[in-house]
Amino acid sequence: MTPKDGWREAIRGVVFDNFGLKALSLLAALGFYAFIHGAENARRTLSVPVVAIQPPETTRQLMTQLPPEVAVTVRGSRTQLDDLRADDLGSLRLDLSGHETRVDLAPSMFHVPPGVTVEQIYPSAIVLKWDEVVLRSIHVQVLRTGEPVHGLSVKGPTTVAPAVVTVRGPRSLVETFTVIRTALFDVTGLPEGVHRKKLKLEELPKLVTLDVDAVDTSVELAREVVTNKMPNLKVEVVGVPRATTRPAVVTVYVTGTAEDINAIAADALVPRVEPKVLGADLGKPGSAYLDVVVDVPHGKALVDPPKVLVKW
Repeated sequence: MTPKDGWREAIRGVVFDNFGLKALSLLAALGFYAFIHGAENARRTLSVPVVAIQPPETTRQLMTQLPPEVAVTVRGSRTQLDDLRADDLGSLRLDLSGHETRVDLAPSMFHVPPGVTVEQIYPSAIVLKWDEVVLRSIHVQVLRTGEPVHGLSVKGPTTVAPAVVTVRGPRSLVETFTVIRTALFDVTGLPEGVHRKKLKLEELPKLVTLDVDAVDTSVELAREVVTNKMPNLKVEVVGVPRATTRPAVVTVYVTGTAEDINAIAADALVPRVEPKVLGADLGKPGSAYLDVVVDVPHGKALVDPPKVLVKW
């Protein structure tokens, strides 16, 4: 027998001699290993949802954004933890009916199976901030945009009803408002006349509400009004040729639509006084302060000064 054959016989003997006993020993060793490692402690982190029980009364508002879930690290046997799911721990229920300002999280708040313990919670505490709920009356502001038909302009203020709305919410938010704005009132291309629209109010921050969500508004469009200044116009005395005035000239301000007023030339306006309205004897010397009159076909006239001293 060669040395090589001897080695083969030796190896065969190691493997196959008492094969049943050796196989049984191997199975026992594997089972013992599985028992030891299945029973050893292990850790696992699960996400548990947060459910808050708000106070029934509404005089205070929770301002803190609660976390949707907390991380819970549990400890137990590997076998238990492998089968454990987040649903098995239920949810974290926070009773805030007493307006707590701090909630410390404890292992007793979580449902874990026997043999499993809560080792760590993150966050370990939740700090809460509350604010007083208030009501406040605030004026509505209408915002306009666009241009009407050429030659027209907005006449007077835009009307709104209701002009004042009630805002409700935490004091720290409500007190930041000076006005409540509407959606834009677009006057683009609108003709002459009164135009009405129902406009929504601006979107407010979360936790702040309004007693109405829209208001009725109206805008009147009319011909654009302009004013032209015409200085140094001579005052004429009607019915008394030799009479004089002091001052001899006045300034006339003419107001009306642009197309009407811009068509009026200064020499077409004649400021005048009429002494005959006094009923006095104009054949004798005299004097009086009289109103200066100016006729404007399509518009209004303002004279400066409105009266002059007439001597005859």
